[in-house]
Amino acid sequence: MPRPLEPFEAAVLDRLAALDTGDGVPLTRLAKQLDARVSVLIRTCTLLSDARLGGMAGPGYVRLAEADGRWRAWATGAGRAASGAGAAA
Repeated sequence: MPRPLEPFEAAVLDRLAALDTGDGVPLTRLAKQLDARVSVLIRTCTLLSDARLGGMAGPGYVRLAEADGRWRAWATGAGRAASGAGAAA
């Protein structure tokens, strides 16, 4: 069972799930909407992804990718289900 999300993590996941139409969301756009730095979003999305940190895999709520210096994030099915939008559906 994944750990409970911190308030900022939940806000990132909720906004990402709302904005992601399948082609991902540029982290610059997400940063503006959440009034946060892109570097903070990269760290937060990494924690919400399935990356292994400290020997433990994350919950797999987010997929994060970089191409040509531009970062994008996607809400996974598990992320949508865990988000406030998914919980309300």
